[in-house]
Amino acid sequence: MSPRHPDSPLEVDGVPALLAPVTGPPHAGLVFRVGLVDEPLARRGITHLLEHLVAPGPARAGTHRDSSTGVEHTYFHVQGTDEEIAEFLSGICERLRDLPVGRIAQERETLRAEAATRRADWMPMWRHGARDFGMPSYPELGLDQLTADHLNDWVARYFTRENAALWVGGEAIPAGLKLDLPAGVRRPAPAPSSTLPATPAYFVAGETDLGWDTVVPRGPGAAVFASLLERRMTRELPDGPGDAERIRTRYEPRADGTARIVATTEVEPDTAEAALGALVGLLGEMGDGRIDADDVAAVTELTADGLRAARQRGARLPGQAFNLLTGHPVQSLGEAVAAVREVTRDDVAEVAAVAYRAGLLMTPAGTVTELPGYTAAPASSAETVPGRVHRGRGDREIRLIAGSDGVSADDGETVATVRYDACATLLAWPDGGRQLIGEDAIVVRAEPTLYRRAGRVTAEIDARVPADRRIDLAAREPALIPQPPRRRWFRFGD
Repeated sequence: MSPRHPDSPLEVDGVPALLAPVTGPPHAGLVFRVGLVDEPLARRGITHLLEHLVAPGPARAGTHRDSSTGVEHTYFHVQGTDEEIAEFLSGICERLRDLPVGRIAQERETLRAEAATRRADWMPMWRHGARDFGMPSYPELGLDQLTADHLNDWVARYFTRENAALWVGGEAIPAGLKLDLPAGVRRPAPAPSSTLPATPAYFVAGETDLGWDTVVPRGPGAAVFASLLERRMTRELPDGPGDAERIRTRYEPRADGTARIVATTEVEPDTAEAALGALVGLLGEMGDGRIDADDVAAVTELTADGLRAARQRGARLPGQAFNLLTGHPVQSLGEAVAAVREVTRDDVAEVAAVAYRAGLLMTPAGTVTELPGYTAAPASSAETVPGRVHRGRGDREIRLIAGSDGVSADDGETVATVRYDACATLLAWPDGGRQLIGEDAIVVRAEPTLYRRAGRVTAEIDARVPADRRIDLAAREPALIPQPPRRRWFRFGD
């Protein structure tokens, strides 16, 4: 196929494609509009497992291959000769049509090893709950129960030519490239949910974790704000381990026209209070519009330089392919640079005000428990379900309430309720222990060993939660099964 105008849309076997020249070796990628947001919690890990199953083994010398399952997209990328590009991407499509299901067990173990090195991001769960954009906070709970049928159904739904896009950095579409994908439909990303009744909000995390995220309309002003925030955090937060290296912000555009902006830093326990105070003060200043025009000018120039460098490497192409998939404009380099250079101090101040009002602050454990202007994110439920009460064994203050609508646990101070019609998943152990996770991320632990005459609750939960939301877990060691506190007296019926 002959080369076209840089960044112009093409089509290969029914898949929309983008082509642009690069200064280095040719490279290409195939992206699908499916990611973590599409997975129900009981199937968490299915997209990542599929990605590993269809990606081939180690590349030949001189060829670079990688693949990734993201929040809204999953892609496969290769750098090499035209022949290597065609072989890699054609092979991905062939394996999607005929999954190598014999490797499922092997790839499960690979994913578990990867998970052991991955740092959790708790902010999505606190903002969105146990669904859609909250999924990145959760482990891949569904891996053990995923079958070949589950995987083939997922392919048929999401890994289709109508739900894919191709990008190529090079002079032409490689000869011999065959994207033999099944037919389907374009799958839009789900709308982001929210568990936050009010913002700005905060929650308490680990003693070295300090972070903040927000959701704003996507655009060049938001991208500049994210970079300016990192610049000021580096300058104004107290020094710590790694100094500037420990501070990072990310600008993550979404399909719905918004963008998530994330800022994180690691702190030492003895400097956590000061770092939290500095970040809260900085966010307040920027939210009030105290932004320096010279800082904005410097960031816009750096951003424009970064866009030009990315264009030469073909690094803009993945983002452009994502835009193509989600119906957003595919900008040329000139258009993107012009849009960034048009960003003014007032534009950034407007973004900062919206960002501050929608912010979610992750505070280190052991620091202040109240933040003026911030509302604590909900960590418990407002009420219990009506139903039968089972009091605790050895502690009558705790109660398990089982009703037709759901289950509640009340420890005398806080209430946790999961309604059956809003249950994201059920974790089930052979000993009768059950853990319900609500769509709002609230957890109810129904342990028959802890409550009087509670064995019947297990059967009631099993009958009410749909099978596709259930995860059966391996037997627990006896020492891991919760037990009531030891007592010196007994009451009949315990």
